[in-house]
Amino acid sequence: MEKKLYDLKVDPELRELIPPLSDEERYMLEESIVRDGCDTPLAVWNGTIVDGHNRYEICHAHGIPFGIEEKDFPDKDAAMFWMLERQLARRNLNSYQRSQIGLKYESFYREQAKKRQATLSGGSNPQLLQNSAEAEKGNAMDKLGKMVGVSRDTLAKVKELDANADDRTKEKLRKGEVSIHRAYTDMKNKEHEGQTRVCESCGEEKPFSDFSIPSKSKEYRPICKKCEEKSKAAAKAAEKAAYLPGPPSVTGIGVRNGQIALVSTGLPDDPGMFSHVIDLFKHSQNAYLVAFEATLANYHPSMITEEHNEMIRQMIDYVAETTEKMLDQHLNAQKEEK
Repeated sequence: MEKKLYDLKVDPELRELIPPLSDEERYMLEESIVRDGCDTPLAVWNGTIVDGHNRYEICHAHGIPFGIEEKDFPDKDAAMFWMLERQLARRNLNSYQRSQIGLKYESFYREQAKKRQATLSGGSNPQLLQNSAEAEKGNAMDKLGKMVGVSRDTLAKVKELDANADDRTKEKLRKGEVSIHRAYTDMKNKEHEGQTRVCESCGEEKPFSDFSIPSKSKEYRPICKKCEEKSKAAAKAAEKAAYLPGPPSVTGIGVRNGQIALVSTGLPDDPGMFSHVIDLFKHSQNAYLVAFEATLANYHPSMITEEHNEMIRQMIDYVAETTEKMLDQHLNAQKEEK
């Protein structure tokens, strides 16, 4: 491979697709090239750099010869695809850095989606259509997200962070010191500082910081964090109730369809069977408490009044009184039988 100071063309559009190196990365690359020379050839297509813009600048600044590797692409679109794949494969990038690279290609992907849609609807550029299914789901952000390994909502958050976040936050994102979701939430809370909104559950007016933003969304939830926790508790209690084991049963030998089989039977009148009876009572007790807890979680602050509290207490008292009456009636009936 011949090395010399090649005079190559720099396409601004292709150069802008490459995320800039940090000051530290640039310093380390320059120090390495000055010390050891440029061992990695620059990728070139029709005399234009497609990979190696930073090395090209450093080599020309210090008069260091370099080699080139000619690439054969059918068009500029293919060259851009190759650049994207190479950038994503080259470094140990976090989600924020990968998203930044992907967003560099947003306009390109949007144009590709338009061309695919035109082809699907009978337009031109049929060579861009691999199959109709690909054209139907040719959404730019979805395709970019899939390529860089994040959701379209995450890409949208990164786009907004790059446009509005302060430099310190962006640096922490590049270093992986803060997650995209956390940085986005902090930024939105700062934007809405001093503003309030009404919770759709409890009806109270609260600061925006009292509402969360789902990881797969850009918008605040309609209910506050406190009500959100109550809803989660209610859902958990309901799930617990759904999986509550059935009442214990006692099996015995019986005849079913002419065949001897294990069948559920009533408990015999035997003091040794009381352990089964108490298990049945415990099951009934637990089922009631789980159901009550799940219902109670939906008793929101806006509903709470002395009148409503009294109605609920009356229901609790009714359950206690009724079960005691049922027990007394059962005991009296057993005495009469004796």
